[in-house]
Amino acid sequence: MAIFSSKYPVTVDGKGRVVLPASYKKELGDAVEPVFAIEKDLQNRCLNLYPRASWEEHSKELESRIDRKDPVHRKFIDRYYEEIHQVPMADNGRLNIPDEMLEYAGITKEALFTGQGKKIRLWDPSIHKAWLLDDESYKNTYSELIG
Repeated sequence: MAIFSSKYPVTVDGKGRVVLPASYKKELGDAVEPVFAIEKDLQNRCLNLYPRASWEEHSKELESRIDRKDPVHRKFIDRYYEEIHQVPMADNGRLNIPDEMLEYAGITKEALFTGQGKKIRLWDPSIHKAWLLDDESYKNTYSELIG
């Protein structure tokens, strides 16, 4: 399974297309089905892009938390899946991100890919910069979590 890291600035063309960084394409390897599930990140105002294997794992975990007898859970999961977009990757690594997704994340011409382990995030660069921990908080949290 692919593990993504680092950050890469990209340009979004007038049709909402971005090209996946070469290192991410390499990490995908010879994916049988180069399709990404794109989800709005409701906590961070960015987009989460899951390659097929990661998406299947993520969906399975989410489904395990859903009580299908609970009407609120049923309504939630209905809406959740309705808002996911499955986007194929072209041979050159290009992804056509739906306009509503770009609008949600505040992305216009410039964007930033960030690796998040099993998923990739797509950000507006200014929103990403404001979201990051400052250096001191990062150092303290690093010490706390990693040692």
